[in-house]
Amino acid sequence: MKIYLDCIPCFVRQALEASKMATGDKTTQEKALRKVLSELGKTSLKGKIPSDIAHKIHRIVRKVTGNNDPYKKLKDEYNRKALKLYPNLKRMVARSKDRLLTATKLSIAGNIIDFGPGSEFDLEKTIEEVLVQDFTINHYDRLRRELRKSEKIMYLGDNTGEIVFDRILLEELKGKKITFVVKGGPIINDATIEDAKFAGIDKIAEIKTVSNGEPRTGPERNSKGFINLLKSADVVISKGQGNYEALSEVNANIFFLLKVKCPTIARDIGVKIGGIVVKG
Repeated sequence: MKIYLDCIPCFVRQALEASKMATGDKTTQEKALRKVLSELGKTSLKGKIPSDIAHKIHRIVRKVTGNNDPYKKLKDEYNRKALKLYPNLKRMVARSKDRLLTATKLSIAGNIIDFGPGSEFDLEKTIEEVLVQDFTINHYDRLRRELRKSEKIMYLGDNTGEIVFDRILLEELKGKKITFVVKGGPIINDATIEDAKFAGIDKIAEIKTVSNGEPRTGPERNSKGFINLLKSADVVISKGQGNYEALSEVNANIFFLLKVKCPTIARDIGVKIGGIVVKG
């Protein structure tokens, strides 16, 4: 997905929010924000995707504040909250007439745990709403067919807490060889290997990493090596808005699962904010 001018104020908001989470010192917060504004002022948007700029501004915040993981407290909180919900989520799937459909919707409901677009949401209410909500883009039947005939599945995780909801869906794919991809280092509330292990993903999938914008944290999502890895899978399930931004134009058998929370993504994908999407 290309970057829009409307993304710029969102980057500034993220920088301010991350700075406040990283430190209580207002002078340092201001310094970080000014550096971000300066960087945005001289950065060309041509040929960029939103995550290119997001990685850059969060790198600045981490460096200026000296805090390598500003969202750590929130990430741990939502990992714990989601795990507490796990037994009830499993019961919802067990009681349902279509286990895979319910697990897919629960996975999408978990996508509300996203501090990139903002930090105000009601997780329990979202679960209730999504379970009775129609898909705004509905390629679920095709996803079901592809999953049935596939052997190798690559699952691109998104956020902490949310990955517990992903585990619900992964557990419905028994007998498949699953690779679960997370960030190699912390950025916003994106899930890392530590979070995936906390959620129990390592018991059902091999875990790999992609870059968070820093060296040695994994391949870039738009790198040739990573795209070839995507193409080696029979099916790719891509969770969340960030993965959609990075991979929406990649030619592979990708299904995007997300809850639309951002106006630019809503415009790009052609749905209203609040819509739930299975797009192949």
